[in-house]
Amino acid sequence: MEDRIQSLIIPHLITQLEKEDIAGLKGYEQRLRANTAVMQNLKDLLFEADAALMFSRHGFKVTIQEKPDLRIELDGEIAYAEVKHFREKEQDRKDEKAMQDSEDLVPVGILCPKEEPEAWQQIADVAIRKAEQYVDNNPNLLVIATDSNAVDGFGLPTAVHLYNEEVAESNADSPLRRLNAFMLIDMVKELWTGSESKNVYFCQTAYMAIPLSTKLTDALANIQRWSTPKNITSIRYR
Repeated sequence: MEDRIQSLIIPHLITQLEKEDIAGLKGYEQRLRANTAVMQNLKDLLFEADAALMFSRHGFKVTIQEKPDLRIELDGEIAYAEVKHFREKEQDRKDEKAMQDSEDLVPVGILCPKEEPEAWQQIADVAIRKAEQYVDNNPNLLVIATDSNAVDGFGLPTAVHLYNEEVAESNADSPLRRLNAFMLIDMVKELWTGSESKNVYFCQTAYMAIPLSTKLTDALANIQRWSTPKNITSIRYR
């Protein structure tokens, strides 16, 4: 599998990104190749390509970099995006088995006690931990890409509310105030239909130091559906 990823899948993905005029691919390809032996790390990096393609196909110029993960530009306005992958959880595997074994609807996405805190708290915690990676004097986004039924767009407003509470108690020059918005890409493969079309959710923070322009806000908020490239999916769900 590792040889196939090195010789076939990574070159195909890089070609796809090149066709979208996404910059920074030399360093990105090096990071991909350096992580082929650890599948979970590779999948984390693949979500950066997902996010880059999503932005590119909605009119943004995109550069993949290390920190933050993406630089995006729209009509001369620049913002940065940090991408976080929420991996599949033990409960997701239990949910999938339950759905396969039952002819009736079954509840999914309920975390078992050992996987506390709740998903929205996990999202808020990630946003807080990554504060030093947000670029000063520019808008910043946290893009959450999820493989888990427990992490979805319905909990995003709660996560943003928790983040806002933390920021409200911070100093005026806190790096927490650099974050403008959360975006969540619901990357969970639909267990019933196998659909790869994903929902994208957008939610702004309350205390950003540099406000998003109306143009950027509208462009980001209008990204509501996204289809996962097949070459990325072929790795993710094996």
